[in-house]
Amino acid sequence: MSSSLWKLLEDLDRQKRSYHEKLLSVDGEFSLFMRSFQIYDLMIDISNLLIPEFYFASLSNALLFNLDLSFLEPLNLEFTWRFPDLEEWLKGVGIVIERIIPDYALSLEEFIKLNVKEEYQQPILATTVGKGYYGISKYGYAYYDPRAVREFLRSGTTLMFKKHPNLTQKRMALETLAESLGIPEVIVRDVHDRISMIITSHTECFILDYGLLDITKLCEEVTHSEELGIVPFIDYDGMYREAEILTLADIQYGCILDATSLDYCYLMPDEDVYKPEARAVVDALVDKLMRFRNRIMITAPAFSNYVRGDEAVNYHKCERTNVWGELMSTRYTIEHEVEVFLNAVAPELNNFDRRKYKTAVLQLVGHVGKRHKWGYGVYKAMDDPQLKEWWVSYWERQGLNREILDKLYDNVKVWLPSLVRKKVDLGRRLRLERLGIPID
Repeated sequence: MSSSLWKLLEDLDRQKRSYHEKLLSVDGEFSLFMRSFQIYDLMIDISNLLIPEFYFASLSNALLFNLDLSFLEPLNLEFTWRFPDLEEWLKGVGIVIERIIPDYALSLEEFIKLNVKEEYQQPILATTVGKGYYGISKYGYAYYDPRAVREFLRSGTTLMFKKHPNLTQKRMALETLAESLGIPEVIVRDVHDRISMIITSHTECFILDYGLLDITKLCEEVTHSEELGIVPFIDYDGMYREAEILTLADIQYGCILDATSLDYCYLMPDEDVYKPEARAVVDALVDKLMRFRNRIMITAPAFSNYVRGDEAVNYHKCERTNVWGELMSTRYTIEHEVEVFLNAVAPELNNFDRRKYKTAVLQLVGHVGKRHKWGYGVYKAMDDPQLKEWWVSYWERQGLNREILDKLYDNVKVWLPSLVRKKVDLGRRLRLERLGIPID
């Protein structure tokens, strides 16, 4: 065995031990539990700030693009939990987390009928007629979104705002993804500006049932109207803009002068289209916030889950540690393969650029092989030419060479599907085994 390989194995074993001690050991779980106590108030504040923004931004996409609420992420990403039974506990199950579809994840038509005033229901519904659903709609009476485009609208846009608070990075990510899918810039621009307005108004322009007491500023009044308020926002081009609004519905899907595109908005009346007595919108948000708060204190058992007593004591016996180690060894293998490739096609590259190419390949594997969904379904839904165009264009804008990226992708795609399957199976197999669920 070569000295370099032995050093790599020693380093991997050290990392596995550190991972086990910090997360999966008894002391590690207790330490994480105490940290949950320490950050509880902070997490409540953060949830009050972030969850409503993505909730109402998701509703905006639903109303603009005729998407059922049960289809939208993160709106439909909801979980409940329970303590394990004795058999599960003996297998190392500390907590059982189960995915649920919340009651407020309705069809778009149901949502409109529940929350919109009756006189405005049909005009709004009339603008959404035409979107087809496979196996439901009649041929010739509907149009269909390509799957990857639909994934982009239902989850990818909101994820970009979560991942990239920096405007330049956010726009670059949105542009690259939209171009690879053939989505017109006007749609991306409109979606971006609406989400930007919704997020900004949460703290800069108080709207009933959306603004935060003692945090959100009162809206600046429009000079020619005592009812309208000004929502400041940063548009797709990075310019400071102001929108005149009356209600939350205006910035969600209403036409706003010089701020929205006529083909992607509704002409709103001079009153709120939501029913004053309908609480479904607000109650659903409160329910989502409460579920999140109820899950904060199960962070420790959730992160340290599927570990028996003997496994918590000895990291060599811990299957979760071994799974993590196998994933890390796969990462090292990928980096080695990229290094060999670069030595052959571009031996003159410096270490900094070599690291960027390795990171690019790891990103490709990660995006296609994510087990959780929010925002990553669009990459799984792409066909090979779309995925290649997105990945090559994204990293070309990061300063890498397009010709090298083209060759690297053609090299990677040979083993990418099998590696993604292995990555996903490793991540889910242990959970299914410990919960006694058959592995398909």
